[in-house]
Amino acid sequence: MIWRRRKRNRTYLYAGQSNIGLVRAENQDSFGIFKDGSGDDRELLFVVADGMGGHDRGREASMVAVKTVRERFFESGDEPLLTRLRESFEEANRRVRECAISATEEVRMGTTCTALALGSQTSCIGHIGDSRAYLISRSSVRQLTLDHTVAEELHREGVLTSSEASAHPSRNMLRRALGIEDECSPDVFLIDPPRVNDRIVLCSDGLGRVSKDEIADIARRTDPETACTDLIDLAKKRGGHDNVTVLLVAVR
Repeated sequence: MIWRRRKRNRTYLYAGQSNIGLVRAENQDSFGIFKDGSGDDRELLFVVADGMGGHDRGREASMVAVKTVRERFFESGDEPLLTRLRESFEEANRRVRECAISATEEVRMGTTCTALALGSQTSCIGHIGDSRAYLISRSSVRQLTLDHTVAEELHREGVLTSSEASAHPSRNMLRRALGIEDECSPDVFLIDPPRVNDRIVLCSDGLGRVSKDEIADIARRTDPETACTDLIDLAKKRGGHDNVTVLLVAVR
């Protein structure tokens, strides 16, 4: 747990946890919480990546993604936040692809990646895959990201209803991820800077059996570190079928 004082008398409190769950043999999730290293730490970066379970070396893919996004994002501090985050995802895609190509035998490597960048003036989200980002205010909760799965794209096109998409055989099949194609197409967009009493949650799809209202309720009622623990415990009570990773940022 880390306290972080920013402009306008705001304080950021944040934490992150990852758990293997109850079924998987390996935790293929990775996450990172990073500061820019300047004297006043003007920028913060939060990243969650979920290695694709059906692919070889998913753990390596997610670790490469988190490491690369951090390195590329902070090495070009003069560029706009949005540009740096987009280029970070593109570089992470290249490096995951290079790892797969350089392996002694042909392997498939892929990972989701969702990142939150908080700057002194602007804030933005980078996203590809089906990990998620939620914005929680005092009275509402909103999913900021779109799931890049076959079922959810069919739902957005009006082919499937919401309930049909949730039960569809392709609900976990990704349309987009890092490392699966030579070029990637992440969603990168600005968001309003979080306000006092807001919370932002980043999570892997291991939290998928916990509703957004449940996430919001737990995030509001306690500190980030305890909330991460409680959310992971709830995911495990719902079966723990996948690795689960949660990052939570609270504004005080």
